Amino acid sequence: MENFELVADITSAQPVPIRAALTNFIDGTVTATSNGFHVEGQVSGDDPQDANRQLFTTLRRIEPRTTLRAQWTHEGTVHRFVDLTAQGSFLVAQI
Repeated sequence: MENFELVADITSAQPVPIRAALTNFIDGTVTATSNGFHVEGQVSGDDPQDANRQLFTTLRRIEPRTTLRAQWTHEGTVHRFVDLTAQGSFLVAQI
């Protein structure tokens, strides 16, 4: 298992159960926004795609119309997803 830094924006019509699921899934902060949540924290997983799939599946079981825009970072590489679709990866410059 690897540890990933997660930065995500979640929209949902069911804020109470979604917040509970997020606080159980990540080690970090869950901040309410006008239409959902902004999340920053640590998540363990086999790879970023698997970790994103697990989070998205958990959220969609609660509210099928939930959307997820997530950025997963590990060892300087950032992986971006919109729902389950990969939007690309890039290497962050190491200083």
